[in-house]
Amino acid sequence: MDTYTVEFRIEGVSLIPLDVTKILEITPCHTRSIHKIKDKKQIPLWSYDGVSSEKHFVEQEWNSLEEGLTFLLDKLANKKFLISSHFSSYKTYFWCAHFKNSFNAGPTFSPELLKSLSDFGSELIIRSYHTSEE
Repeated sequence: MDTYTVEFRIEGVSLIPLDVTKILEITPCHTRSIHKIKDKKQIPLWSYDGVSSEKHFVEQEWNSLEEGLTFLLDKLANKKFLISSHFSSYKTYFWCAHFKNSFNAGPTFSPELLKSLSDFGSELIIRSYHTSEE
C-alpha cells in the first residue's frame, strides 16, 4: 500500500529558522540553521508537518496524499498572510514523500485541493521512493 508524508517548508540562504517559529507561532518538526550545516549544498530550512515537533518527532504517514495535504492546508490557513508577507523572498513549498512498493500511477487530486494549493501560493514537490514489501 502507498503511504505519504507531507510537510510545509521554507528555505533560503539568509533564513533564520528561529525567526520563522516566532513569527508564525507554530512549532516546526525540523529546522536546519546556518550554524548546523555541514554540507555546502544545504541551506537553512524550517519545516512543519502539523503533528510533530523537533523534540517529539513522530513521522505522520498518510494513506492518501490528498488527506495529508488537506490536513496541512487547514492547519496553515490562518498563517497564509504571515507566510506571504514575511517570507515571500524565500522558497516556500509543500514537500511530499510518496512511498510505494509497486509501480502504480501514484496520487490524484480533486479540483478542490488543486484550488486550495493554488490559492495558498506555494510550490508542490512530490518525491517517490520505492520500498520493499515486508
